[in-house]
Amino acid sequence: MAVTRVVLPRKGIIQPRHGDNYEADLDTNWQIIDSSLQDAADVQAAIAAAGTLAAWLMDRGLSGVACGFDLSTSASLVPGVAPGVLYAQGIRFECPAPNPGPPSANSTSYVWYNPQAGFYYTSSCVPNKTGDAYLGTVVTDASHVTAVTSATKLYGRIPVTAPNAGNFTWPHNLGRVPAGALIYMTSGGAIWFQYPTLFDATFLYVTSSDAGVTAAIEVW
Repeated sequence: MAVTRVVLPRKGIIQPRHGDNYEADLDTNWQIIDSSLQDAADVQAAIAAAGTLAAWLMDRGLSGVACGFDLSTSASLVPGVAPGVLYAQGIRFECPAPNPGPPSANSTSYVWYNPQAGFYYTSSCVPNKTGDAYLGTVVTDASHVTAVTSATKLYGRIPVTAPNAGNFTWPHNLGRVPAGALIYMTSGGAIWFQYPTLFDATFLYVTSSDAGVTAAIEVW
């Protein structure tokens, strides 16, 4: 007698036999397993449906370069960009060979990434859409990239040296208002945030006890 086997619909589990009276309970057991079993695809689908990571990042205003994506000058109008990982619009993006294309010649341009639009440039340090990732600044002449400044990484530490005692500002280069910042002193004296300003989309607003005091300020 031929053996009839059934491939269950969700995970492709194959019942060893089908139709014998003593196997009816076994068939039911396999059907329960097939309907209940979760694999990696189910987990990813659940995460995507819930939007857990994207919502967490967006709610906290976190976007930017996690690692890599360092800019470099080049003999053409296309800057060098190292492989890396960034977060934009709550989405993780990893690229082994980034190519943002050329900015305008004879200009200072700001490099961004959006999950739908890809890489793009602006003429000021303001993204086309809030939540896009900032990669840094590119300066060009007629045919070359002559200077670059890479963005501060997420949870990057910025070396700060107070130019004077009292209030001063320091660029953080995140391309957005930091979600938070923490000061690590690296010399005697003290540096602290001005209140209530703390920071904006461009600067950290801090106060130093003395000129020459140093710190590393971590931003995210």
